[in-house]
Amino acid sequence: MSKYFEIRRPTEQRIPVLVDVPHAGEWIPDEVMDEMVVGGQTLKRDLDLYVDEIWEETPDFGATLIFSKVSRYVVDLNRADDDVSPKTVQGATRVDAPGYYHDRGVVWRTTTDGTPVMGSAMSREAFERRIATFHTPYHRAIAEEIERIRQQFGFCILVDGHSMPSMGRSGHSDPGARRADIVPGDVDGTSCDPVVTRIIERHFKSAGYSVKTNVPYKGGWITRSFGRPSLGVHAIQIELNRDLYMNEMTFTRRPTPMQLLAQTCVGVLPKLGELKLDLVL
Repeated sequence: MSKYFEIRRPTEQRIPVLVDVPHAGEWIPDEVMDEMVVGGQTLKRDLDLYVDEIWEETPDFGATLIFSKVSRYVVDLNRADDDVSPKTVQGATRVDAPGYYHDRGVVWRTTTDGTPVMGSAMSREAFERRIATFHTPYHRAIAEEIERIRQQFGFCILVDGHSMPSMGRSGHSDPGARRADIVPGDVDGTSCDPVVTRIIERHFKSAGYSVKTNVPYKGGWITRSFGRPSLGVHAIQIELNRDLYMNEMTFTRRPTPMQLLAQTCVGVLPKLGELKLDLVL
């Protein structure tokens, strides 16, 4: 087991659901500290703070939870392992494909506000070491948990948990726009059976939250790479509007709204657990 992420399994896996949270961690391990120049409040600005806490009761509902403890500035676990630019990694070959971000790819060169994360491009050796230490084990763990659940139930639903700024920022597809409370992302209906998306939409709407599927986020690398409905793996990303549960300026929790949101989030798990997607594929 890696010390950089945690897997929490229920006493009994009662439903075919795995929740993962890749971006809530703040830790920059000592072994990479010297390679980075960013710090302080900027670290918090681009993280999905407290999303691991929001989903922490997942095992109580008979599902499995996996979450990273490491900052996405170290390695962004929701990116492909070759998503880098030559400015980030020496000798890197730029890849143009859906879901590739380059300067803020699997290793971030700058923060979303342009603050440098790295002083200069890292060597290929340093990059490969970072991938082998942080990225590969996390994705292997997700794959192993998915297969364990799929073998038990005939299918698995992966819920990829994230949060988003309440307003679109400069450089986003929706600058200055107020976002919905909840944004499920199913890559335009390709990463999961449509019934999964419908259940999530209806659940959050019935709880009083506004929902807008695939706008502005359709699903990142985890959703795109693991979502294979024809193979019994249904992946969906869920973005939570940060203004629902925290002060976006001070990064402090809003305890009561956060508790209500957390109850709503884990409350969708039993509904997903009622599905029989192995029978309708």
